[in-house]
Amino acid sequence: MATLDSHPTQPVKILFFSHDGKLGDAVVNTAFVAALKRWNPHCEIHVTAAGATLAFWTADQRIAKVWPLPKRGWGNIIRLGLALRRERLGHIVTWLRPRSEKNRVLLALAAPKQVVDLRDFNAGPVRPKIDACSAALAQIGVPPTSLAYDVHLSFLGLGSDAGNSEDSPYILVNLFAADSERNIEHEAAVRLLRKLHAAIPDAALRVLCSAASVERARAVVDAADIGDIVNCEGELAHLFGVCRFADAVVSTDTAVVHIAGAFTTPVVGIYQNDGVKPLQWGPCGTATAVVLSASAQDVHGFDVDEVVGHVLALRRSAGRHKKKCVGHMARASNGVGS
Repeated sequence: MATLDSHPTQPVKILFFSHDGKLGDAVVNTAFVAALKRWNPHCEIHVTAAGATLAFWTADQRIAKVWPLPKRGWGNIIRLGLALRRERLGHIVTWLRPRSEKNRVLLALAAPKQVVDLRDFNAGPVRPKIDACSAALAQIGVPPTSLAYDVHLSFLGLGSDAGNSEDSPYILVNLFAADSERNIEHEAAVRLLRKLHAAIPDAALRVLCSAASVERARAVVDAADIGDIVNCEGELAHLFGVCRFADAVVSTDTAVVHIAGAFTTPVVGIYQNDGVKPLQWGPCGTATAVVLSASAQDVHGFDVDEVVGHVLALRRSAGRHKKKCVGHMARASNGVGS
């Protein structure tokens, strides 16, 4: 393996999969991109993408080429595989063992020099997802290094109207996820808003939602008689802006946890108590906390007072009333090494 002081002398092309469209995974994988660029500033990084990850990686200027794969029909798979073969890729990272025939055909057609195999990592003990970046980097030949989320999105340099005034502190609350087991129940959500307001009356409450959850969010806000709704459907810059400028974020297990962590915004994540999700997908950063539910199957029955206590403590320690995160780049180190 290369030493800390050595860098490859030949150009290298590396592609990783991100066409599952999962934004949280993409934020985690910025640690992989950042480490590659530190190891070899001239390496050429490619990525397959779809949905939210297509917009995300297109806005990252470290990515040499984004390969859209919005529909995984056989025609698209074959065309993409043949196009990737012409790139003469050195490495492809799939993150998970390809289970579908289409992904296997894609890899066969692309014919990289190496398909990074993370089967041993994924079959081992439960570890934070960012550790998969370390495992992939080691197989590519990158020396051990500390990893951190490292978001470089061009639109972040344009500013945001999503609450960046020091005179308007707010707590961002995300109650909903794509899966029903990660949705916070209506009654618990109402209690959470009321107790946050009672404990932190100087901060507004903003309830994050999408088109699919806007009616549920409105019902919670109306029942609590507190807060405003923020709908970021289809507006990636707005989503990152509200996470970036919040005094604190409270969220169920979604990408919002990782976006907040990327900007060192204090974040309290609410997770099902299954011994896996909190470790694999827990918040990454120095101002974070995890609250577990009463169940291994869903996030029901978590302690609202525990969440509020963590928000108070993190907000005090971080001094969010003196926000300094104003650049177009954010990093949140968790001290992970390979």
